[in-house]
Formats: sequence, C-alpha cells, structure tokens
Amino acid sequence: MIILVDDREKKPYNFPGVETEEARLETGDYTVKGFEDRFAVERKSLNDLATSVGNNRDRFEAEIRRAQDFDNCTVMIEASRDDAQAGAYYSQIHPNAVTGTVDKWPLKYGVLDFEWAGNREQATQETLRLLDRWYLLAASDLF
Repeated sequence: MIILVDDREKKPYNFPGVETEEARLETGDYTVKGFEDRFAVERKSLNDLATSVGNNRDRFEAEIRRAQDFDNCTVMIEASRDDAQAGAYYSQIHPNAVTGTVDKWPLKYGVLDFEWAGNREQATQETLRLLDRWYLLAASDLF
C-alpha cells in the first residue's frame, strides 16, 4: 500500500513505516495509489473547516460532489465537536452553521462522512486506519 498525498497539502501527515508519494489529487488530500477514484480523506483543521463551510462553501461543496462516485470519502477534522461549538476558530461563521453542515451534508451526499478526530495526532492515526481498511476491502474486490 502506497499512500498518495496531494501535492498541494500544506501540512501533510507523517505515516511512519508507510510509503508515501506526492501526487496531484482531484479529490481529497490522501488516498491509496491505484484507488484514487474509489476513496479519499480530506484533512481539515478547525479553521479550515469553518472557512470551507463559510466563505469557501461553493468550492468545498464542488469537491464533495466530485466524490459522489467514490466508495468512501471522509472529511477528517483535527478538532472536537466541542471545539467547533465553542467557536474555537478565526472565522466569524456561527458555530451552529459549522456543526449543522457537518451533520447535514452526509445526509445530502451519501458517501460522505465527517469525523471529529479531536486533534492532529488522532486525525493522522484515524486517516491511516481508514485508508488501510478501505484498501484491504477494495483490493479484496479485485480477486
């Protein structure tokens, strides 16, 4: 398994012991080589999430729509829901708009999940776990 990291990723995760390569990904920040059109993880800091569902909503929603043909797509949030509810970000968007979008978009866009990882370290571990699980499932479909 080789993890592809979007070459525009400003703060890429480090996956010790796992081979990674940079690539231009159309959707998401992380996937597995050979499965770029099947699953992806989009990394979001809380500040980025607030901006993405606020001022940059159209761009973010367009990316989510591109993932509709995927088997799985998860937005990995490097914060807790409590952090979002407390407005612990720079944007002026109301906390209910942030958490409301996180709650509603999986219903609107079926393959989409949002995961509150709590912090960056846990988000890194959970991203690796998801990619590994999806890879094993997808690779077993090939045989």
